[in-house]
Amino acid sequence: MSHSGITRTSIQRDHALVTPESHVPLSVPGWAGAATVVLISRELGAAFGQYLVHAGAGSHMAALNPVNEYLVMVLDGSIDLSLEGEIDVLEAEGFAYLPPASAWTIHAADAAELLVFEKRYVPVPGVPAPAGFVSSVSELEAVPFLGDPGALLTCLLPTGPAWDWGINVFAFAPGGTLPNVETHYMEHGLYMLAGQGVYRLGERWYPVLSGDAIWMSPYLTQWFAATGKSTTRYIYYKEMNRAPAV
Repeated sequence: MSHSGITRTSIQRDHALVTPESHVPLSVPGWAGAATVVLISRELGAAFGQYLVHAGAGSHMAALNPVNEYLVMVLDGSIDLSLEGEIDVLEAEGFAYLPPASAWTIHAADAAELLVFEKRYVPVPGVPAPAGFVSSVSELEAVPFLGDPGALLTCLLPTGPAWDWGINVFAFAPGGTLPNVETHYMEHGLYMLAGQGVYRLGERWYPVLSGDAIWMSPYLTQWFAATGKSTTRYIYYKEMNRAPAV
């Protein structure tokens, strides 16, 4: 097939926009029957990984690194998740937190699409590491962010000191925005679940659509505005409860 040579993907020193037309699926050892698109990785400059997994019928997955923690969310289809011998069926927007050194496997009887975040867990002396669990976005409360009903925030993970990351879902009404241009030491990994908008990343402005992924490095200036005529939703990762090394 002919190709125009045009893409919306943009890879910069301190941020990246990765769009579907530039995806390259890979086979990951241990993830039999699954094609994985590495959206964000350490090779990009990030301290975490973010993957889009096309799980074929009969595919099987397990932890790649025992010191890492994972969050797996189903985007489409369903999976059977076994965590420490307990089996749950996760459907669209069901998710699981999988702690380091836990025994877990995923089986997809039929084709499914998954979003996976992973990072090395950072312990705190005297604080037990969190336990794994399963849930669904629909089971959790969406609250107005800083009192703004046009920007609803759903926190997927608890916020206590055992948790070294936060993964949240933002839902914006048409015209909704982040309340200010942010800059902070935390980096982000983001995936557009639905809708469209404009993201400011540093001094660049990007139109973003469902299926796009974004990496934001520490201290990158950032801001978002939702456009279109329907709700825009994205899921994003950030570091939590751990001060930067001094």
